[in-house]
Amino acid sequence: MSTYHFEIDSDGAASIEIVEAADQNAAIRQALLLISEILRDHALSSHEAVTVRLLVRGAGGQAVWRGLATGGQIGPHVEQANAPRAP
Repeated sequence: MSTYHFEIDSDGAASIEIVEAADQNAAIRQALLLISEILRDHALSSHEAVTVRLLVRGAGGQAVWRGLATGGQIGPHVEQANAPRAP
């Protein structure tokens, strides 16, 4: 197992998580899961858009992956525009 540092910025709220992973690919998968959890939690508790940035660093401090995701509620005007039309 190796140690990875996840540098997280979610709309200005910065934090660092230390994660143990079998290899670099496993750390990246954990980072993707973390981003999806942050977006899901924000969507369930707020109607505002959110942007999440995440940088994964290996034990030597080198960047191994960088991700960015945005999410927000879809308004009724968007849902209506995409709804199937009556024949």
